Amino acid sequence: MSLISDSNASNICAGLLEDTLKICKADNSLKFFRKDFASRTVWLLILKAHFEKKDITIEILARAVAEVSIISKPTLRQIVDNAMHRGFIKLVDSKKDHRSMNIVLEDVTITEFKEWCYFIKDIIGK
Repeated sequence: MSLISDSNASNICAGLLEDTLKICKADNSLKFFRKDFASRTVWLLILKAHFEKKDITIEILARAVAEVSIISKPTLRQIVDNAMHRGFIKLVDSKKDHRSMNIVLEDVTITEFKEWCYFIKDIIGK
């Protein structure tokens, strides 16, 4: 793997800093899910399941988060409940297991993530 130039590294750093400052002022799903490591991990796992067209339940999410972060089930539940309250995700009855609820992203969360990806892609492409 080759190193990038100082100029490219500086541009990426400046872009990421700009992104961080912009997100801090926003009131959106990006700010909500990027506020701490546990929330960011939950966000990325739900997004990954969404784009892979896989179901994700609280139980599946809890097992996946446990691989990278020590988080209690009540804390995980609080992240999910707060995200639902803010309109970033919803819970829908599972068609496979009627005892479970699938976590589904709201359109706003998907749109904001894709817009952010476009911004990040632009930063890295410079």
